[in-house]
Amino acid sequence: LEYQGICPGVARTPEDFDPPSKFHISGSVPYIRYFTSAVMQFQFYKALCEEAKHVGPLHTCDFYRSKEAGKLFSDVLSLGKSRKWTEALSMLTKGRTSEMDAGPLLEYFQPLYEWLKLQNRNRTVGWKNAESTSCPKACNTASAARFTSHTDH
Repeated sequence: LEYQGICPGVARTPEDFDPPSKFHISGSVPYIRYFTSAVMQFQFYKALCEEAKHVGPLHTCDFYRSKEAGKLFSDVLSLGKSRKWTEALSMLTKGRTSEMDAGPLLEYFQPLYEWLKLQNRNRTVGWKNAESTSCPKACNTASAARFTSHTDH
């Protein structure tokens, strides 16, 4: 509840041990690869949009059937593991960067961010509950008193 605003379906206790239910935890699979890949996907996307000569907001780009974007992507993928990922990224971005950058991700979602700012104007968005192992019940006055949605005026 504290971080994502979601609650467990049933009350939890300190004896409940949920982390192994996530494959990555029990399998000792580093989760950072998913974080980095999400950021880099948008770098790839922007680079391919630029290669396709897209004009306009990034979220409207469609490089489907772009021979130029397809060739660039194919050339980068053909490197396989023969080069460091930083070299492949540099090749994809035509030398503009060899570093991971969240800028394209932020650019892609900028219209959504602006819309959300308008929708949430004058509201504090978040959750507050002294007990993070269960959700407050609307019919339980004592519990509901501890919970504030911050969106109520």
